[in-house]
Amino acid sequence: MFETALVALDLAPAEAPIVDCLAALRKWGVRKLVLNHVIHVGYTHAASYDHEAKLLTWLEERAEPLRKSGLAVEVQVRAAGVPADAILAAAKDVEADLVVIGSRSESRVKTLFLGSVARAVIQQTSLPLLLQWIEPTAEATAETCEAVCTDTLRHVLLATDFSSHAAAAEAATETLAAAAGRTTIVHVIRQADVEQTPHLQVMAEAALATIRGRIEAAGGTVDTRLAATRLAESEPAATIAKVAADIDASLIIVGKHGQGWVESLLIGSTAAAVCETARRPVLMVPLASD
Repeated sequence: MFETALVALDLAPAEAPIVDCLAALRKWGVRKLVLNHVIHVGYTHAASYDHEAKLLTWLEERAEPLRKSGLAVEVQVRAAGVPADAILAAAKDVEADLVVIGSRSESRVKTLFLGSVARAVIQQTSLPLLLQWIEPTAEATAETCEAVCTDTLRHVLLATDFSSHAAAAEAATETLAAAAGRTTIVHVIRQADVEQTPHLQVMAEAALATIRGRIEAAGGTVDTRLAATRLAESEPAATIAKVAADIDASLIIVGKHGQGWVESLLIGSTAAAVCETARRPVLMVPLASD
């Protein structure tokens, strides 16, 4: 499912940890990386256009260790008035099946703030997108960060609402199952909904069992301790983040859209909200037709 990944880098000092994480994508099946930087050309950004050679050198320096790890790596710099459009166009041009983009908080005490480019990419992408979390170090500066990506497949958490839009996320989990250490499935269901429809919990548990069977058939090991319906009055993203913390999930997989969960287009999907509260990598998987 994942063979070529386009990695969008803004080349800030805090982006370096993302590059350090990329070799681990070989376990995902990735064989080729494209390190991409978009120069934002506009009235206030025109001066950056002259730095293309330096930017290519920076990217090449980061690419060489990745090549030594066995990955094919290309680097590219593009200039565009709308960076998100250029990133997605580049992904199409190189026939990428995964987009990787970073997210970070300003300090250990501040929450995630996604930049406008990242938000636009999340909204518009029709490709699976790995939102990689970067944690500030003890110095609590945006320039000194470390990535939370030691082993993204150590313990995968699949969050599903059973909608058709979640099917792609479920399929991605099946694809990664054999390489994952273990997988936990979670479905968030509100107590008020259960009270109105008493059989809803039983139906949800049956649906979870079906998904579990598919993941096990794909070679995965499913943790049954938390692979069950969760009752919550809070927003689903907060509940998913709590489950992720409880099991120390290394990666959360969610769909891009879904009934009641991720249909909001304010940030494109619940993936950003989950990443903000969970402070760990999130893989957002749209339907192929999105």
